Amino acid sequence: MGGRIKGLPPAWAWVAVCLLALQTGWVGLVGQAHAEPSADEHELGVTRTVLGILGYTRWPTESAVLRLCVVGSTEYADDLLNGAPQTVGSQRLEVRRVVLSDARILAECEGIYAGQLDEAAWRKLMEQLAGRPLLTISERGELCRIGAMFCLRRRGEGAGFEVSLDSVARSGLRVNPKVLQLARHRTLP
Repeated sequence: MGGRIKGLPPAWAWVAVCLLALQTGWVGLVGQAHAEPSADEHELGVTRTVLGILGYTRWPTESAVLRLCVVGSTEYADDLLNGAPQTVGSQRLEVRRVVLSDARILAECEGIYAGQLDEAAWRKLMEQLAGRPLLTISERGELCRIGAMFCLRRRGEGAGFEVSLDSVARSGLRVNPKVLQLARHRTLP
C-alpha cells in the first residue's frame, strides 16, 4: 500500500496504522465542520465519500462491473441509486437496492451500503456473506463495532466516517491508507 507517514518508510507506516488499531480498536474521522449543509448537500457529500472509499479499495479479482448493494432503509443513498452512471477506476459502478431476503443477488455484491438495519439483521447478513471479500459501509455508527468497515457520519459540509481497522484487516480487501484523507480533503482518488 502506497501511503506514507511523514518521516517513516512505507512498511513502518503500515505498522504504525496497525499499532493504532490495536491501541484504539477503531478510529473516528470527521470532516472539518462549517455551517450546516442542506440534506441534498450532505447526500452529495456521502456520494463523494462512498466513491472515494470504493476508489481506494482493491478486490482480489476485479471485474468490469463493481456492484454496490444498498440494504435497509437509507437516509443518504438516493444520489448513489439515482445519480448519473459512475466509474471507479476502470470499473463501471452498479448501485442497486436489494432486499435482505434475496440471497442470490446479495451473493453478487462486492460492497454493501447498509441503511437502518438493526444489529440482528446486520449479523445475519454478515453470516450469510461470510468468507467473501466484501466492502461494508453503514449509515449507522454502531455497526462499525460489530463488523462494518466504514460508518458514515454527518459532519459540516460533507460526510465524515469512522473506520474499523479490525474489520478492514479481516475483509479480504486491500484498502489504501490514503482513504483516511477523505475525511479531510473530500477529493476522489
